[in-house]
Amino acid sequence: MKERKKGGKARKAFGAGKAWQALAAILCLCALSLGCMGCAAGREPMETDEGGSGRESVRMQEPDYGGRQVLSPEKVETAILKEEISAYPLAAESQDVGSIEKQQQLKKEFEELKAAFTDLEAIEVYTTANVKVRTAPSTEADMVLLAEKGSVFLKNGEGGGWSRVVTQEGVYYIKSEYLREKKKAGEGSHVVAIDAGHQNKANTEKEPIGPGASETKMKVTGGTRGTTTGLYEYELTLMVSEKLRTELENRGYQVYMVRETHDVDISNSERAKMAYDSGAEIFVRIHANGSENSKANGAMTICPTQKNPYVSDLYADSQRLSSLILDGLTASTGCKRERVWETDTMSGINWSELPVSIVEMGYMTNPEEDRKMAQEDYQQLIAAGIADGIDAYFAE
Repeated sequence: MKERKKGGKARKAFGAGKAWQALAAILCLCALSLGCMGCAAGREPMETDEGGSGRESVRMQEPDYGGRQVLSPEKVETAILKEEISAYPLAAESQDVGSIEKQQQLKKEFEELKAAFTDLEAIEVYTTANVKVRTAPSTEADMVLLAEKGSVFLKNGEGGGWSRVVTQEGVYYIKSEYLREKKKAGEGSHVVAIDAGHQNKANTEKEPIGPGASETKMKVTGGTRGTTTGLYEYELTLMVSEKLRTELENRGYQVYMVRETHDVDISNSERAKMAYDSGAEIFVRIHANGSENSKANGAMTICPTQKNPYVSDLYADSQRLSSLILDGLTASTGCKRERVWETDTMSGINWSELPVSIVEMGYMTNPEEDRKMAQEDYQQLIAAGIADGIDAYFAE
């Protein structure tokens, strides 16, 4: 405002012909202009550098709007963004309209599928494979977990090829084809004795090869070892035996384990006696094979011959058990089916008082088979296959 007044006086003086006054007015105007520019320059923040030039920046004072809260452009933009996220959460997740509509449609379909379920009396079931557990009875529903084979659930509903299961976390759905009812062992249940072959330390002492025999063999050997994995046979046999026990118990069998640790000293004849004393109906001995030929592969089972001098009366049942177990194992794993080897050289068979079979799961001297047998999933397939054979044996 001062600038304008002084400028007006200057023009008036100039018009009156007073040159000296005009000159003075012009000089005043120049001085005022220079003064305003200096003020403006003083209000602007000065540059600073990290090297420490000694110059200080001037902090600008925020304007006073009479107590009203006025947001800067940046704050206004942030506030709008927050409002949009709150009002349109799906849009904030970069989901287009088509995706939102599809989700809404799927949700409606899921609710209709759930409503169509038939309620059942709750029963325990177990998974027959590694299976996906979902939030709704549809392959398009979210997966909450991958349940390992042998996992136990409480089932209370069924519909459209799906089963409704209840867990501590909530209600979920599994395809019915991968579930089987878990039967509780009770009176009349079949009893199976399982012997995980070998042990941590061999016992080189000798025992008769059969009752009353003059020929003797080592009481128990340490077994073979994986040429690729380094896994010992006694370790592998217990891994599979434990899985077989779980599989059989899930199917309603009673199971007796000859050994459950590696640190034991049990001869082959003692193992056969322990199986008989347990009240078991059959004796299944879990082993793995070895060969000088690294290409040898496949599974076999072993039983006595028809003319066995010690247990010929067990031949028919032992041969049938061995054949059915081999069928189940090879079908489950897809491995090569070698044969049912009938021999009278095995003291663990010759001392048995029950139908007996030795299961040679595969060759630990074959690199590929050795690696497979060391895997949990493949061990589970072996256990399931053996259990299938045992099912077939008792079904006939």
